[in-house]
Amino acid sequence: MRKSIIALLVCFCMILPLSAGGQEESGKKETELKILVPQSPGVPEGIEAVIQAYRENNPSVTITLRSVPFNRYKEQLQVMWASDDVDDIITTGSPDISNFAHYGALMPIDDILPPADRGQFLQSAIDAVTYNGNIYAYPFREAASAMFYNKDYFEMAGIDPPASIDNPWTWSEWLENIKKVKTVVSGQTGKNVWGLTFLSNPGRGDFWLTPIIRSAGEKGTPTYQAVSDDGMTLTGYADTPEALEAYRFYQSLYTDHKLAPTAEVPDAFATGQSITFLSFMASANQLNNNFPDLNWGLMPVPYFKTPLVHTGGFTYSISAKSKNGQEAKDFIKFACSEEGIKTYFDVSGSDMVSRIGFAEKYPQYYEQDYQKFFVEVLETHGAARPLTPGYVLYNSIMGFNLFMDLATGADVEETVRKKIDEFETQVRNL
Repeated sequence: MRKSIIALLVCFCMILPLSAGGQEESGKKETELKILVPQSPGVPEGIEAVIQAYRENNPSVTITLRSVPFNRYKEQLQVMWASDDVDDIITTGSPDISNFAHYGALMPIDDILPPADRGQFLQSAIDAVTYNGNIYAYPFREAASAMFYNKDYFEMAGIDPPASIDNPWTWSEWLENIKKVKTVVSGQTGKNVWGLTFLSNPGRGDFWLTPIIRSAGEKGTPTYQAVSDDGMTLTGYADTPEALEAYRFYQSLYTDHKLAPTAEVPDAFATGQSITFLSFMASANQLNNNFPDLNWGLMPVPYFKTPLVHTGGFTYSISAKSKNGQEAKDFIKFACSEEGIKTYFDVSGSDMVSRIGFAEKYPQYYEQDYQKFFVEVLETHGAARPLTPGYVLYNSIMGFNLFMDLATGADVEETVRKKIDEFETQVRNL
């Protein structure tokens, strides 16, 4: 009897590994991933489509998607990361990556975006998701700015826009030509039109305005860099002689030349009240849909020494506390692959992406001339926004408050110095 029991136990022990091995081969471990996104137009719908496409080949992975209002998204991220029940994957704007990585909220993902693969992406996109030498997000969507111009006004004045994206006007050339257009339009139509307007007036925001200042420096110089390598210091970068001269030029558009409004002018460019308009690709869609009779064109943003526009868009990141890091990385690689991008675009509508050559390979997503123009601007002049763990603070102080004060005539050197001191003090006390 005893020998029989021992024999049965031996047989059972031999069968058990085979049985376990058979389970591993027949099906993967069940995993649940949670994804958090903001309620931006098309974003939840596009990512839901990507989830369904991914699960066709990964049925063992259950994915839950939740979205929160855009204006509460960053608040929700902080609440979520403070708990132990975190969303595995988040989408967030690339300028915020260094901030989140600095405070340990994100998981490095260098293993799914190794140096050998980074050449497939815009350098500005790689720069934006890198912090202290590590990659903390996978680049996906991008943005860039361009200058819209009123074709009828230009033709009225006999002015031709820049012939190509490779040869933008300098700001001095822009000023000379726009003053001519303004004079002719006033004489022939009686309209007192503005020379330059923005989405909000007076202009504000690092994305739109800091490139004007950075363009006053050559690549690699402190002026062009805008902030120190660690993102904590502006002294010696945002207050160089070249930067101060660029700030003075910008102020003069309001105070001396009276070319830009100091108060809001709703739909100024769309209604013929402005000669040029600094904006992004979404404005082209809106102009075509809502103001079909407006005759407009595009030209690259002017510069002083180095043409550039700021880039950035939403990226995929993984919470540092995620218990499903490998599965999250696998989903992100699919979402940012060509197949994942196409799946997203088919539902949400097309946009610019970080992946080089995508527009040329899939022209069906970029059939309009203005779409092709913005893609070329992005790939030719795109630069990551200043990299700092205090980007929200930087944008508030140096992108909004500084330019708003300059537009109303504040002393340039005194105001720049004051804003720099304010940023450097607060960023060290975050």
